[in-house]
Amino acid sequence: MLDLNTDMQPDGFQKDYLSSRSYFQKTVQSLSPSLLVEVLEFEHPLTGPNNEPLFCDVVLLGQSAKPNKVLVIISGTHGVEGLSGSAVQSDLLPELASVLQQNADLGIVMIHALNPWGVAWLRRCDHEGIDLNRNFIDFSAPLPELEGYAQIKQACSVLNEQGYAGLKAGFPADAFEDFIATLTKGQYQDASGLFYGGTGPSWSNKLLTKVTQHAFFQSFERLSVIDVHTGLGPYGYGEVINDHEPNTKGFEWAYKLYGDNAYSALLGESTSAPKLGLLDYFWHELMQDRGCFITLEFGTYPVEQLISNLWFEQQYQASLTEGEIRSLEADRVAAMKNFFYPFELSWQQQVLFRARQVVNLALVGMTQDA
Repeated sequence: MLDLNTDMQPDGFQKDYLSSRSYFQKTVQSLSPSLLVEVLEFEHPLTGPNNEPLFCDVVLLGQSAKPNKVLVIISGTHGVEGLSGSAVQSDLLPELASVLQQNADLGIVMIHALNPWGVAWLRRCDHEGIDLNRNFIDFSAPLPELEGYAQIKQACSVLNEQGYAGLKAGFPADAFEDFIATLTKGQYQDASGLFYGGTGPSWSNKLLTKVTQHAFFQSFERLSVIDVHTGLGPYGYGEVINDHEPNTKGFEWAYKLYGDNAYSALLGESTSAPKLGLLDYFWHELMQDRGCFITLEFGTYPVEQLISNLWFEQQYQASLTEGEIRSLEADRVAAMKNFFYPFELSWQQQVLFRARQVVNLALVGMTQDA
């Protein structure tokens, strides 16, 4: 399987979307052509900070065009977090190529920058203000109502003058965690608010439907998906978050592959509380009882900084007048990038090692499955 002892070279941690994509593409091009089933480019309708075109790149790898075991690794679901996800993908590719040459029935899919606009513009959400990880609900049904959302937003406004300490002081000690869990759960009422899930499928949501209709996905017997994120948990640690319902095949598969590494959000084990509209649910529907989806979440800084940075960045974005261009140098934008993308060597090395470790667990579990 993967070599966990190879030096952790942080070259894939690039400064922006363009250089990250370029590094990823060069790594793909260095692989044996015999393993490149297809490389797909999906162009976003908007452009980047330098008026450059933006793409979600999907790389299909394997000895077969219709593998029966498929591992998918995703970056950029939450925009700015995709800078780290891209580095992880680039680091893994050479090692995965070796594994593919030894496993004829295995396929690998790299989905690079699922939300390319968010990566390029250093936003967590997409160009419509949609949090992709709240966008996977049944939009033919009435939109979920987040009870008390107006009061939640009003409470957050305390951040403007009193900061996180002021926000926290407004709640009894035993109620504040519940408030944060409710705040982050997702809402569909306020396009200008945090954790907005949208009123219809996002560009990235529709893209995934196209991708998974590809012949590469039509013969799988096992499907494992790893979505790379940053921001929650201890600095540099990669938590394996399992959002499958307990007592389901998906939950069992997550335990089979990752064992006690996998923490259940629904059982209260994870740093992540249960949420609406997760990307997980799209893949759960596709895989049914034939695999599992996990979020690989790399910790950065404390949750108070997370909430504050998201709030202040949202206020900055809302303050832009019509035609005014978002500045990547603005203090609140820079703070967002620094929170979700610590440009520090030890953090980068921890991320690369843990990513290899978790992907190795997935590969061992899939390839040894009888």
